[in-house]
Amino acid sequence: MSKHFKIAILFMLVFSLLTACNTELKATGEALAIKDTVLPDANINEEYSANILVVGGLTPYHFELTKGKLPEGFSLQGGTIRGLATAEGQYSFTISVSDANLSKTFKEYNLSVVVPPPAELTLNIPQTEIQRTITVRAEIKEARELQGFRTNISWDSELFEYVPDSLKTGNDSFAMFFEQQKSSLEVDIAVLGRSLSGKRRVFTFELRPIDKSFLEINFDTEFLSSSGNHAYSSKTEGKSPDYNTDNGDQ
Repeated sequence: MSKHFKIAILFMLVFSLLTACNTELKATGEALAIKDTVLPDANINEEYSANILVVGGLTPYHFELTKGKLPEGFSLQGGTIRGLATAEGQYSFTISVSDANLSKTFKEYNLSVVVPPPAELTLNIPQTEIQRTITVRAEIKEARELQGFRTNISWDSELFEYVPDSLKTGNDSFAMFFEQQKSSLEVDIAVLGRSLSGKRRVFTFELRPIDKSFLEINFDTEFLSSSGNHAYSSKTEGKSPDYNTDNGDQ
């Protein structure tokens, strides 16, 4: 076999391999697209992060804010919107994405910056008729950087009485002050150290029935966050003592 013939065969093999690779690179795949997702609301004074989801095309992707504006303090970092909002508002903007094949697409988004709902205080009052002393368990739910709260709890003193010295905090991470009246209990809670987020048992106290009855408790609560924001709620738990009468004493 001549030298020139060997070179010709080698050239044909290399050309075939390059052609195969080129065909693979140009193979048609899924088209570049931004998935149709709705951005969750951003809460004031809370860290925010939301991903722009892209499918198809050829990575790497390049993201760009092409129209409108993000909330103050937000930025587009790669395919993620991040930031810390400080004021309420409604924002509309367009994000475009291009890929390594220079394909390009875009999507319009709406983002709301809102005041987060206040923490929730629950007392876990039984929905059944009460015949003996019960322990009322106060829990905080959905807390966000909670620094303290004050709640005024009231009940019908002709049906239930407070058990002296029964008020206790959930643990050593709270400082508690209270004032007890015949038909009410005002409790002030301060969070020691770091602020409270999430869910936590806060305090307990006991009520003794004067006669068997359903228990209804009203409580008005003021919440204070570590940023100094105040929020208020008014709730009623349990069943009215008239429940027996309303249901024919069944």
